Amino acid sequence: MTPFTSIEERSSAPVREERGVLFDTMTLSAAAVLAKLAGAAKSVVIAKSFGSGAALDHYLLAFLAPSLLADTFCGALVPVTVPRLIELEHREDRAASIAFYEQVLRRVLLYSALGTAGIALIASAALWLIPAWRAIGMLALSMLPILPLSAAANVWRAALNSRRRFGIPAIAVVLTPAAIILSVFIAGSGGSAWVLAVGTTIGAASELVLLGVAIRAEGFPLFPRAMQAAHKLDVFRREYAYLAVCAAVTGGSVLIGQAMAATLGIGSVSILNYGTRLAGVLMAIGPAALSVAVLPRFSEMAAEREWDTLRRSVARALAWATLAAGAMAVLFILSSELFVRWTLERGAFTAADTSAVATVQAWSLVQMPFVVGIAILIRVLAALKMNRVLLPISAGALVANLGLSYVLMKQLGVAGISLGASLAQAAMFGAMAWIVFARRELIEETC
Repeated sequence: MTPFTSIEERSSAPVREERGVLFDTMTLSAAAVLAKLAGAAKSVVIAKSFGSGAALDHYLLAFLAPSLLADTFCGALVPVTVPRLIELEHREDRAASIAFYEQVLRRVLLYSALGTAGIALIASAALWLIPAWRAIGMLALSMLPILPLSAAANVWRAALNSRRRFGIPAIAVVLTPAAIILSVFIAGSGGSAWVLAVGTTIGAASELVLLGVAIRAEGFPLFPRAMQAAHKLDVFRREYAYLAVCAAVTGGSVLIGQAMAATLGIGSVSILNYGTRLAGVLMAIGPAALSVAVLPRFSEMAAEREWDTLRRSVARALAWATLAAGAMAVLFILSSELFVRWTLERGAFTAADTSAVATVQAWSLVQMPFVVGIAILIRVLAALKMNRVLLPISAGALVANLGLSYVLMKQLGVAGISLGASLAQAAMFGAMAWIVFARRELIEETC
């Protein structure tokens, strides 16, 4: 709202905002349901063809490196780019926003291509020196194109989200599980881990094509045009660096979990993967969709310096999202074994696998309300350009996750790894909520 907004317009703005958030959240939730149904179908197909054997373990361990790099360096682009695009459009004009988008896209394409080439060279040399890692390493190299594809896709997602176009970015993720399912069907029962790797890479390319169609329709150029007047990127680079390092630290918890599970015997990595998947599916339907829908609103409030309105909006979003996530968690914890038996127990997936996965799944679901809350609070801190506070919080959560998972793994096996991660997420949520709600002077001083 500008200083020239009338009293009537100001009084009705919160109602329109809440209706807009609700509509966007419902749109994202509907797309997320479709995407997660595709993901569930992928899990069923993989479980039937691969069970929890060595081939699937190899794929999951190989996918860990490119996915972690993509989540760390590419995933951070969206929450950092959206606030800046909105700020430029509010304070300058649409042309300034598009020029900034082109500048970011140019840098992202260059650095992601160079980074991928460098990683491929280093990894190839390492595999030549260490033959024991060759099978998993070659699988990982085949999926490295995911990095530049994901980099460009996330810049396009940010541009679309800044214009409150959420549907296509949300539904694009359907294409990767669809490509994997198609690859498994084409390969038949004799397929190997290479089938999953090729399907994953093709899926990432398909997502980029769909996002490209949407970004073009919205008036953004697909690729950077000739050099124009450059915006200063100092603040953007700094906030991106904070968020990328935080994502790397947070992603370390996934690496820790997979590494610990690998010490528990063949099939343990697969059990952990199956058992933690449902929590991710549920968090994308409704509560996590809300965290995406509110980022443009939070960014607009931060650009207008409406601190009290922002704090009230965050409190409402947290209350509804964590309540919904907690209710879903309780429901699925109580029916965990029944759900796993109904969805996965067929073909190579045995009754013993069902029991192990159900236990891991139940402890994983404990973290749902905390992870949803963290997703919203990260958007708040991104809108306020306060990503630096995430570094000590994320580091502390990583240390807690490491210690708790190690201790609990000795008592509960793979399920202990899942419980340790849930407890660490709860501690991280508490620390972030304290910063946002109890340290008002820090927020106003920063902004």
